[in-house]
Amino acid sequence: MTIRFILLYFYCAFSFCYGNNVSGLDNWTRAKDEKSIEAYFVSFNSKTNQVTLKMKNGQSHTIELSVLIPKHQTRAKELHMKMVHKEKETGKPKIESTALKEAGGEMVHIYKPVNHMRNLPTNRPPPILFLYSPSGKSLNIVKRLKPAAEELGWILVGVDAYSNSKVKRNRSKVMQNTKATFNWAKENLSFDSNKIVFGGMSGGGWWSYQSASEVTNKTAGIIAFGGWMSKMYNQKYSRRMAVAIVNGDKDKGALLYEEKDSDFLKKKARAEVKVFHFPGGHVLAPSDIALKAARWIHETKNFDDN
Repeated sequence: MTIRFILLYFYCAFSFCYGNNVSGLDNWTRAKDEKSIEAYFVSFNSKTNQVTLKMKNGQSHTIELSVLIPKHQTRAKELHMKMVHKEKETGKPKIESTALKEAGGEMVHIYKPVNHMRNLPTNRPPPILFLYSPSGKSLNIVKRLKPAAEELGWILVGVDAYSNSKVKRNRSKVMQNTKATFNWAKENLSFDSNKIVFGGMSGGGWWSYQSASEVTNKTAGIIAFGGWMSKMYNQKYSRRMAVAIVNGDKDKGALLYEEKDSDFLKKKARAEVKVFHFPGGHVLAPSDIALKAARWIHETKNFDDN
């Protein structure tokens, strides 16, 4: 964390920062040598004792609260409490669910994080993550990824058009509805077309790879939770993706394909691949592991710099 703070300080001191001044821009001082940076307060996690700050250029950085001087530790806690009280008064950002006529009446579940809703100064639209569930009910996976959305400023879109059973009945129809959902998002949500990520659990992870092949050739990343490519190596996939393979350490099926999928993606799609393991079987990863995977994609693809 100390090295990160140093880099954060010098980046602010010597790089070009932009954006209009708004309420909340403060100096934050490191306890070790009393060097300061100018940043917006984003959030404080009382469980992990970490504070997230956002630079004027849009970059977010999470540091240990103890890195700051006591006065600014107190300030972070006070700002956090003000946010909590404000959320109670105005209501927390909610997941918006709607049926899309364009996608055969299939449901989508949209979550815009607090950072996005506050419209903190940035002249760049946010990344977006489309999520699939093997059951066709993507609301739960959207909820699991909310901490990642909050830290990174990603929009989440749960896509119910996909399910394992629907694909078995009529794959072409499912892909048609998936594309329709994607096109609807392009028309109705503001996001960066160069920062598109697909993710899903089990069959939903497999469908993420299919989306990177058939929905758009500009996929930036994939988060495959217990999902694999299933020998579908004859298709063309988006190139130079950052692919996070996230498996339980007892998920025999998913573990079997880790090396095969990684080798193919690195050689044929020029992708960067990283494997994340957690204790468990064929289940959706805990929020903290999902956050690590999303954060790795965010950093690997330089979402804050592009």
